[in-house]
Amino acid sequence: MGRTGVLLAIAVIGYFIGVAGYYLLKNLSPWLAQVLPMLLQAEWVISGLFGAVFAVILVVIWSYTTKE
Repeated sequence: MGRTGVLLAIAVIGYFIGVAGYYLLKNLSPWLAQVLPMLLQAEWVISGLFGAVFAVILVVIWSYTTKE
Protein backbone atom coordinates (compact mmCIF):
# COMPACT_ATOMS: atom_id res chain seq x y z
CA MET A 1 0.00 0.00 0.00
CA GLY A 2 1.37 3.40 -0.90
CA ARG A 3 1.56 6.44 1.33
CA THR A 4 -1.70 7.82 0.00
CA GLY A 5 -3.50 4.58 0.76
CA VAL A 6 -2.04 4.43 4.25
CA LEU A 7 -3.04 8.02 5.00
CA LEU A 8 -6.53 7.39 3.65
CA ALA A 9 -6.85 4.28 5.80
CA ILE A 10 -5.70 6.21 8.87
CA ALA A 11 -8.20 8.97 8.12
CA VAL A 12 -11.04 6.46 7.80
CA ILE A 13 -10.03 4.67 11.00
CA GLY A 14 -9.78 8.00 12.82
CA TYR A 15 -13.24 8.94 11.57
CA PHE A 16 -14.80 5.73 12.85
CA ILE A 17 -13.02 6.04 16.18
CA GLY A 18 -14.38 9.59 16.44
CA VAL A 19 -17.91 8.31 15.77
CA ALA A 20 -17.43 5.58 18.39
CA GLY A 21 -16.22 8.22 20.83
CA TYR A 22 -19.33 10.27 20.16
CA TYR A 23 -21.62 7.37 20.94
CA LEU A 24 -19.56 6.48 24.00
CA LEU A 25 -19.91 10.05 25.19
CA LYS A 26 -23.66 9.89 24.64
CA ASN A 27 -23.90 6.75 26.81
CA LEU A 28 -21.71 8.22 29.53
CA SER A 29 -23.44 11.61 29.53
CA PRO A 30 -25.40 11.08 32.81
CA TRP A 31 -22.15 10.35 34.63
CA LEU A 32 -20.29 13.14 32.86
CA ALA A 33 -23.07 15.60 33.71
CA GLN A 34 -22.11 15.26 37.34
CA VAL A 35 -18.36 15.20 36.80
CA LEU A 36 -17.58 17.47 33.86
CA PRO A 37 -20.54 19.61 32.77
CA MET A 38 -18.50 21.64 30.29
CA LEU A 39 -17.84 18.55 28.11
CA LEU A 40 -21.51 18.14 27.33
CA GLN A 41 -21.56 21.53 25.66
CA ALA A 42 -18.81 20.53 23.20
CA GLU A 43 -19.60 16.92 22.24
CA TRP A 44 -18.19 17.23 18.73
CA VAL A 45 -14.89 18.61 20.05
CA ILE A 46 -14.39 15.65 22.36
CA SER A 47 -15.30 13.20 19.60
CA GLY A 48 -12.84 14.78 17.22
CA LEU A 49 -10.05 14.81 19.79
CA PHE A 50 -10.72 11.17 20.65
CA GLY A 51 -10.46 10.18 16.99
CA ALA A 52 -7.38 12.31 16.40
CA VAL A 53 -5.50 10.87 19.37
CA PHE A 54 -6.16 7.30 18.30
CA ALA A 55 -5.27 8.08 14.69
CA VAL A 56 -1.92 9.49 15.83
CA ILE A 57 -1.33 6.43 18.01
CA LEU A 58 -2.03 4.21 15.01
CA VAL A 59 0.44 6.19 12.87
CA VAL A 60 3.13 5.86 15.53
CA ILE A 61 2.53 2.11 15.84
CA TRP A 62 2.59 1.75 12.06
CA SER A 63 5.81 3.75 11.74
CA TYR A 64 7.60 1.62 14.33
CA THR A 65 6.39 -1.69 12.87
CA THR A 66 7.48 -0.86 9.30
CA LYS A 67 11.10 0.09 10.02
CA GLU A 68 13.59 -1.24 7.51
